[in-house]
Amino acid sequence: MSLRTLESAILAEAKQVVNKKLRLKDIVEWSTGKIKPQEGEKIYRLPDIGVNIVVKEINNAKTN
Repeated sequence: MSLRTLESAILAEAKQVVNKKLRLKDIVEWSTGKIKPQEGEKIYRLPDIGVNIVVKEINNAKTN
């Protein structure tokens, strides 16, 4: 399996778990092990693939 194929599979499952509008560039990090998120990031577990992903949280508040 190529890296591109793996990333496509991760993105497909992440869209089901996180958000259908998720893009590959929204995924900050992925790992089969433990991940420690930074401030403003959230971890999601993709059970079918067995991967943890980190996604930046979106702040919907408008700033002036």
